[in-house]
Amino acid sequence: MDFSSLLNEDQLKGVVTSSQYVRVIAGAGSGKTRVLTYRIAHLIINCNVLPHQILAVTFTNRAAKEIKERVNKLIDNPNNNFNMYLGTIHSWCAMFLRKEIKVLGYPSNFTILDEEDQLAVMKEIFVKHGYPKSDPAIKTCLNWIGSKKTDGFEYEDLKDKDYPNSEIKRFVKYYGEYTEILKQRNSLDFDDLLLKSIDILSNFPLIREKYCRYIRYILVDEFQDINDVQFNLICLLMDAGTSLYVVGDPDQTIYTWRGANNRIILNLEESLKEINSKEKLETIMLIKNYRSTKMILDCANNLIVNNMERVKKDLIPVNNSGEIVDFFNARTAKEETHHIVSTILELHKFKNIKYKDIVVLYRANYLTRELESTLLSYRVPYKVYGGMKFFQRREIKDLLAYFRLIINDLDDTAFDRIINVPRRGIGPLTIDKISTMAEENGQTKFSYICENLNDAPFTTKQRALVTSLVSGIKQIRNEINSNSPSFVQSLYDFINLKLGYFDYLKEDDESKYDERKENIEELFSSLKNQLDGNQDLSFEEFVNSAMLQSSQDEVNEGDYVSLMTVHTAKGLEYDYVFVYSLGQGIFPSLRSITESRKGIEEERRLAYVAFTRAKKKLYLSSNQDYSFTTQGPLSPSQFIKEAGIKIGQETPYNIDISSFKPQGFVKKDITPKPHNDMRLTNGIKDWKIGDKVVHEKFGEGVVVGIISQLIEVKFNDSRLGKKTFLGSHISIKRI
Repeated sequence: MDFSSLLNEDQLKGVVTSSQYVRVIAGAGSGKTRVLTYRIAHLIINCNVLPHQILAVTFTNRAAKEIKERVNKLIDNPNNNFNMYLGTIHSWCAMFLRKEIKVLGYPSNFTILDEEDQLAVMKEIFVKHGYPKSDPAIKTCLNWIGSKKTDGFEYEDLKDKDYPNSEIKRFVKYYGEYTEILKQRNSLDFDDLLLKSIDILSNFPLIREKYCRYIRYILVDEFQDINDVQFNLICLLMDAGTSLYVVGDPDQTIYTWRGANNRIILNLEESLKEINSKEKLETIMLIKNYRSTKMILDCANNLIVNNMERVKKDLIPVNNSGEIVDFFNARTAKEETHHIVSTILELHKFKNIKYKDIVVLYRANYLTRELESTLLSYRVPYKVYGGMKFFQRREIKDLLAYFRLIINDLDDTAFDRIINVPRRGIGPLTIDKISTMAEENGQTKFSYICENLNDAPFTTKQRALVTSLVSGIKQIRNEINSNSPSFVQSLYDFINLKLGYFDYLKEDDESKYDERKENIEELFSSLKNQLDGNQDLSFEEFVNSAMLQSSQDEVNEGDYVSLMTVHTAKGLEYDYVFVYSLGQGIFPSLRSITESRKGIEEERRLAYVAFTRAKKKLYLSSNQDYSFTTQGPLSPSQFIKEAGIKIGQETPYNIDISSFKPQGFVKKDITPKPHNDMRLTNGIKDWKIGDKVVHEKFGEGVVVGIISQLIEVKFNDSRLGKKTFLGSHISIKRI
């Protein structure tokens, strides 16, 4: 197949090159995904490479899905029936370990713990040593363990070292206990997926040789964000004849805080000499930008040229037209958000721009409060990404815990979550007794209960409920093992009817029942559809894939404004991009300013990524409000000046937002007031459920929920439904 008419000269060179080692430096919007997709298709169609010989690694599941769909179209494979791996490196490791982890003494039906599960295990350890569950050192210890694993150190590598710091000595000890608990429960955390895979490939040469013979072409997307452990794994899958093809942009390295090392892509040639010193690395530059206008790219290029650690390049726009980049320096945070929302409304109402084509980006999640409040006030539909993911919602976590117990009797982390969900009247003292008995018998709590129901310290009522739980799990497990076509329905009935989980949710909080029930039904629909659509996918693989989702995997279509951190926006693009709260000490962060040059260069790369998400128009804004972070009023980010924008020539605030007032509301002048007026509060800090309120726009209602400083109000006007506000907001009063 000839791709010459479908690609530009540099893209075509990147697709058809015959070099064994290839590094594609792909600037933002230069067709990186296109080149990677066509490269895979070229290998299969024109080079007669067998699909199973290809290992293609992407940064997110979303990217993998997009590339897979495109490849299938190019090679005319609508049924996706070829055996090529294309997905995240963690997913590949999970698949590899299912087949090979027995050599490390683990059964293949291990479960994967997420951050919340890890925290629960660490709390157990601290409580065992006499500390409270609220001890702040719990998270510190877990973060320390995570940092060591990111650096490639398992407990065995650290246990015999002499640490002068008593706190670190304690953390090492707890690392050992944490490791032992996970092994007892047949569980791995995310970092273990990589480390255990490396362990096997490093210490079992026959297994490594098998995979090196099997995998002949490795392709890696977003290579600039790879860390040392991941690169080590990739090298272990290579021999002298393996082809390596990497795509990335050092200017978009934004994950060094979690181990990413952009020197890997910069110094790749030297690293590969250890595998095959005879082969040279070919570097191909993609600098023609198809995404953004010249105005946007001028700002991005002006900004990133200030970094020293990079491959020098300037993006060249295909689109030489476009509007200037707007910058608005507001007096206050409230004025800044009103400016953003008024501009969004102007785009939507007067220029017929869909909300889904608009995104607001920010440095950190805590910055959204004022923005969300303003969007809510003017009924602009929006969705926040990077917050609580679908698979992190309470009801979904509960069900996944049940699913994990069906797969793995040893998963006591899952058992601890669900033993009293729905309520079975089993208190902490009973759990402690079970734990002691299980430990004496050398078993986990759930496996002990399964084998010793009559001896477990339950009341008659508790024993009946637990018996129903155990028998139901065994029944579902039997249906799965016998490949029963109706097991998904049986599983749904088990959760709903036998366990009474839906009734439990309704009793727990009726106001959230419909939403939670819909989430559960979505989970079962997804399970059924995926199993029906892929005969090779097992229930076990579905459950574990749920543990490997990222924030970007949540992004989907819908006509609403998207709100997300710049990290979440990586790899995405929108017609209209607002970069919000560009204040010195906020973006760039205060910490990066006080650190070395590397810190500020990382922040500059982050701003570069934010700017280059924009296709048609880029809006930048900051405010001069007092910041507790900087302990003073904010000034515009240094990145504004570095991007070539002159401070003092800001976009005027001349849009009358009152004309966008939702129908049925009383119009009110919201022209920004003097600085002090904007920071008034109602002074109420002791809200209670059931309090009657009056809102200056929405009228009367009642408080139905309280989360930290937020209150959820159900209004008397049924058209308004329920809304969430900051409890101290000046617009709300208690009746």
